[in-house]
Amino acid sequence: MKKIIILCTMVLFLGYGVNAQTLSTDTFNSANTNMPLVGNSFDVPIDVTSIGEIFTFTVYFEYDNAVLTWDGTFTNGLVPNITVTQHAEGVLKIIASGAFPDGETVPDGVLLDLQFSYLGGFSDLSFWTIDNNSPYCKIVRTTFLVFAFTDTDVTNGSVGEYIISGGDWNTASNWNSNAVPIASRDAFVVAGTETTIDAAAMCNNLTIEQGGQLTLNSTFDVDGDFTIESDVAGSGSFINNGTLTVTGTSSAECYVTNGTWHGIASPVSGETFASMYLGGSPEVWIKSYDEANNTYVGMFDTTQTIGDMEGWFTFVQTSGSPQTFSFEGPYRTGTVGGSMAYSNTGHNFVGNAFTSAIDWDAASGWTKTNMNNAIYVYNDGNWASYVGGNALNGGSRYIAMSQGFFVQANAAGASLTMDNDVCVHNGVGYLKSQNTEQEVVRLEIEDAGLVDEVLIVFRDGATEDYDGEFDAHKFFSFNADYPQIYSTANDFMSINALPLSAKESVAMDVRGKDGNSLTISATEGEDFEYLILKDAVTGIDVNLKEKSYTFVYDTEVTDRFTLYFSPLGVNDNSLSGDAVKIFAYDNNIQVVLKATDHANISVYNLLGQEVVTRSANANITSIPMNKSGYYLVKVSDGKSHSTQKVFIK
Repeated sequence: MKKIIILCTMVLFLGYGVNAQTLSTDTFNSANTNMPLVGNSFDVPIDVTSIGEIFTFTVYFEYDNAVLTWDGTFTNGLVPNITVTQHAEGVLKIIASGAFPDGETVPDGVLLDLQFSYLGGFSDLSFWTIDNNSPYCKIVRTTFLVFAFTDTDVTNGSVGEYIISGGDWNTASNWNSNAVPIASRDAFVVAGTETTIDAAAMCNNLTIEQGGQLTLNSTFDVDGDFTIESDVAGSGSFINNGTLTVTGTSSAECYVTNGTWHGIASPVSGETFASMYLGGSPEVWIKSYDEANNTYVGMFDTTQTIGDMEGWFTFVQTSGSPQTFSFEGPYRTGTVGGSMAYSNTGHNFVGNAFTSAIDWDAASGWTKTNMNNAIYVYNDGNWASYVGGNALNGGSRYIAMSQGFFVQANAAGASLTMDNDVCVHNGVGYLKSQNTEQEVVRLEIEDAGLVDEVLIVFRDGATEDYDGEFDAHKFFSFNADYPQIYSTANDFMSINALPLSAKESVAMDVRGKDGNSLTISATEGEDFEYLILKDAVTGIDVNLKEKSYTFVYDTEVTDRFTLYFSPLGVNDNSLSGDAVKIFAYDNNIQVVLKATDHANISVYNLLGQEVVTRSANANITSIPMNKSGYYLVKVSDGKSHSTQKVFIK
């Protein structure tokens, strides 16, 4: 009868357990700064909590013997008379049998330390429990009641993380573990590293952290999940030029700030808008652009699939916080894109369809049919533009992963496609003009820290009309508080490319908040001696090479400014055509005085640089020029002046 009672009691405790009583061991990794060195010995502690009074116990401890070798030694901690034996390959059996004939309470802390040698690689450190193994870890109490550890009672550890420091994936020395991951091991590509897979590779879960870069040129099997992380600093980057197989879930994150519109696109296939609505908390708005009506249309169907290379606008409510969208689905590879709308503006809002940045100026990979060459990205409340090597407001030839952007069709039958050749690992924004065969003026307008820019570019091949290869239209901010500056030519331009011979003046205008003080400055223009801004309202002209210009904005005033590239043309008090005649003859500039007997003559090149000065006291003054080209000639009698452009062959 006694035996029956004991048996029933044992069954009761096997099924019930006590969750407060635990076995645990450490995780050894770089984050904990306790990662062992390859070839060195180190201690693995077995910790206990709330074990209480016991008679004996048995623990089965499992590890990967390709990563760790047990030295055959251990150090007692809380309990004397423990024995450790090799139960099976990669399994140690730890016993304290008959150690406490009268029972003893085991305090919390380190039960014992096991001594291992580290061979390199990653190994889980785990205990056999009643939930998944037999035999299993158990305690026999002094009352002969058995406590069996379940999975919920055990905290497992691990040794090592497969973290690569860049270079070839299949080179063991590039990994912190000095071993290449196998199918059961997790791998991490960390920030600031670029890794290439040029031969068959594998792992369990793979994470590309923000700033990490991975290029696949072979076959790659991910037996678990493949995650590309994103945060405020940017995103991870993956280029697939090979064959990728993911058994689990592929997910690419996209970090967005709250309280402003973002252009966004999905880098995976088949995802729906449910991934962007965040369950309604915080509130998220999504809009598409309708080219036919030049309007934005709300999206409310969360079951709709996000198409390939489609761009969308999203807004996370101001009262929320920055959010991370997670797009789940196969990472795209191959050719994506198609026809572009052309019925009204020709503007199409598209998106980067790949899991890396893309290069708008890539030598191959793009097929652009009946398309202008400018792109426009909404950047922190204002529009960034890029075309032909020139950018403003933070624009760039590089388009980030998940970024939506505007392009423009210029005729019926327009289309835009891209393939893997446009993919690049690049998070660096544009810094300055990349084209040395051009001259650039960059003006900035500022209001209480909000800034907008305009570019005037002089280059071969440009015309005074709209040039699809070199010019960019003006896109106005959604935020009415943002000041805006632009060239008024060709229905407003943010980047206005002009021929080298056109350096006389450019009409400019601005927008802003009525009554606010705005400031215009020249932030680029090294090739010019004069950048004279004339305000038609105040009559003031300022050389922006010397100082900025501050004024009060008036919404009732338009076409307010003109930018001159020499001191010519600013003063309207001119000599009449009867007083002076200026022309070119036989490689000479000829100045004929008719109504005055003296004058000062200044000759400028088209950069605004003064190249010749003369005092004229005769009817005819001849000035030889040793270089061909256009020149501006200013003749002044001290009260009035006359200006003319001449060409020397």
